Amino acid sequence: MGDIMKVGVFHWAFDFFGGGEKVAVDIAKCLGLKKVYTLFSETEKNGIKVEDVSYLLPRWARLLGKITKRKRALEYWLWEMIDVTELGDFDVIITSGVTPRAIITPEHIMHVNYNHSAVPRWLWDLFHYRWKLTKRSMKIFTFAELFRWMDIIADSRVDYYFVNSELIKRRLWKYLKRDSVILHPAIETKKYRFKEFGDFVLHMGRFDVEKQIMPAIKACEKAGVKLVLTGNAGNDKETLKYVQKHNGNGIIDYRGFVSEEEKLELLANCKAVIYNPLNEDFGIIPCESLCSGKPVIVNNTGYPPLLIKQTGFVANDGNLEIYRGGITTKGDADSIAKALKILDKYDWDSEFMINFAKKFDIDYFRIKLTMQLNIWRREFESMIKPVVSPI
Repeated sequence: MGDIMKVGVFHWAFDFFGGGEKVAVDIAKCLGLKKVYTLFSETEKNGIKVEDVSYLLPRWARLLGKITKRKRALEYWLWEMIDVTELGDFDVIITSGVTPRAIITPEHIMHVNYNHSAVPRWLWDLFHYRWKLTKRSMKIFTFAELFRWMDIIADSRVDYYFVNSELIKRRLWKYLKRDSVILHPAIETKKYRFKEFGDFVLHMGRFDVEKQIMPAIKACEKAGVKLVLTGNAGNDKETLKYVQKHNGNGIIDYRGFVSEEEKLELLANCKAVIYNPLNEDFGIIPCESLCSGKPVIVNNTGYPPLLIKQTGFVANDGNLEIYRGGITTKGDADSIAKALKILDKYDWDSEFMINFAKKFDIDYFRIKLTMQLNIWRREFESMIKPVVSPI
């Protein structure tokens, strides 16, 4: 692919290495690239150099960017100042995330966006909810209207969209009326393994409020089930403090940051995985759980329940829905506790779950990525080729 087209990959930030950052790096690796471009951060991940291109900004914009760092709405302005022709002779750029869509490309460069969340949700589907929290502030309303128009303008600069799930495909069409191609985030399925259904359940991920970790903890305490937690500190300081205080009490076993090998070992030996974020756009952890032959306990919001439902319906058990790949709950402590108590009631087919998860393999990701880029490039070139007047 890299021999056919010259491609540049741009991701909004690498302040931490989450799902979006992994996708940007995977795209670069699959296309045989050496680097990913970003703003105000530099690192190296999985053999890919992450290069800060803020030096292309005028001095006053660099200063503004550092002062307002990670105020995503303001990053539209910063990205549209980046001239990609100063970085290479690209045929295609792939932007990852919402704000890099603002990049203005020359007519001959195809702009593809990998969209993780469709739109800034505080401007669109969550607007009224967030606005009411500000007591319907006139200032917030005015800024939201301004940035909504900026988002629409940024969207007009994208030629084609990849999205990470059926949920985001629907949301992108609903608010921007744009079609897209689903390209699920990938994992290296051959790394994962099943050993046994052990005596503990597993929760993985950073301690953020939107991850809703406390209900999972309380559920394990109610059910008397050992819970192993991994992950660094995030914005949910209260839950992390509780975990650190009660660590080693027979229920809570907090491991902090773990290596890739230790993560794989925990997945191979746990009984099940709890994954409880609110309205998660995709979520790679349920895929990792299934790839390890383990059922996932999820709530009924966002993409994870849609994924689990694809594994096949088994039964209704009270207020819970049982599928071949896991259980959907309300996301509160009581319903998660009920799910934990009935785990042993069902025969979980680890081989089925492992085979189901193969569609998330990195090789499939690579094939679909390159094939779709070639399809789009042919279409794009047919639209921009010079019109020759008849003699």
